[in-house]
Amino acid sequence: MIPALPLMPYAEPLTLLMFLSAFIGTLVSVILAFVNTVQRHANRLLGVSLFSVALFALTSGLLINHSIFLVPHLFRLNMPLHYLVAPCAYLYVRAVLYQEIRFRRYDWLFFIPFGLHTLELLPFLLHSAAYKFQYLERLLVDIAGVTKQQEGLLPAYYHPVLKFAAGTAYAGLQWRLLRQFSRQTNSASGCENQALLRWLRLFTVLNTLLYPPLLLATVLPVGGTAATIFAVGALGSYLLVTSTLLFLRPQVLYGMLGSRPVGEAGPASDSAAAEKPDDAVRAYSLSDERKCEYRTRLEAHIGQEQPFRRKGYGIKDLAAETAIPPHHLSALINQEYRMNFSDFINRYRVEYMKARMGQLGWRHLTLEGLALEAGFSNRTTFARAFVKLAGCTPTEYLAQVAPTA
Repeated sequence: MIPALPLMPYAEPLTLLMFLSAFIGTLVSVILAFVNTVQRHANRLLGVSLFSVALFALTSGLLINHSIFLVPHLFRLNMPLHYLVAPCAYLYVRAVLYQEIRFRRYDWLFFIPFGLHTLELLPFLLHSAAYKFQYLERLLVDIAGVTKQQEGLLPAYYHPVLKFAAGTAYAGLQWRLLRQFSRQTNSASGCENQALLRWLRLFTVLNTLLYPPLLLATVLPVGGTAATIFAVGALGSYLLVTSTLLFLRPQVLYGMLGSRPVGEAGPASDSAAAEKPDDAVRAYSLSDERKCEYRTRLEAHIGQEQPFRRKGYGIKDLAAETAIPPHHLSALINQEYRMNFSDFINRYRVEYMKARMGQLGWRHLTLEGLALEAGFSNRTTFARAFVKLAGCTPTEYLAQVAPTA
């Protein structure tokens, strides 16, 4: 039963906006996470970011028309997800620009606020429906109080301010990524896919505009109800605009071959694409001529100079030595070798070790010493990479090879 509490002004159109944006946002999130098979890592990050906003929109709609009393356990369930919106959006932009297929080593740090806030809210989330019902009755006497409530252990206002600060910082990092990428692209004979860059810039603009209304609704000295209406409207509008723009870009939403990257010479071959379904056009692609040129240059440099033997060798080092822009080099390794940079370099290190493990001249070195000669920085990294790339432990491989003079 829904208590007879006063509704906020414009409750009906705001509820409709929230429910509509939540439905469309969830639909887009599902498509990105489960339908689009191109750049799965990046698309799932975008899907998580949009779904977090969609769940927020759904909960906001239920609060506005007081239907939250029918499903009290949904209240605050979305709160920790607020801390996923901005980092996932940033990681999405980074993954698309640099063709990342998995998280980097320290990316888990971005999700610490989400984990801490989840633990903080866990006692409330585990309360009974009756307890939450009574809490909502007290809270919804003043609709503006919803945006100013105490969440978890921190005092009122703290989490909204933290979310605003984090969101603004991540938006700034997105702009920094795009500026760096544009500078590298301009020095490398133009971009292979200007349409994608335009989408990423527009997405970053929308992310930048998402957070000021949150600050307005919680901190600035304006009318509480008016600020709440503005913040809710901005949230629903962000989700509707972002989702609609994705529907208008099927090559991004579905991974379709809808737009050929700028710089691709000649007509696309549909039959070739059908024969190689795993090679569907990436969001950022290189022309066949450029791939061939880069690959020849890359393999010649690695074969002659053996740069992988240097500890701490990174993609920027290899890019500088081969005169291949870092984002082109990342795309080349991901698309042509089907691995990330770390596995690419470690593969050469493992092959270097395997070629010497059966030679008498190297038997004076321990496995760890040989790993250091190959460029590995420590025993753990070496052992893990060897098993992953060779299919057996170093000791097992050594037992299989006979020493030669």
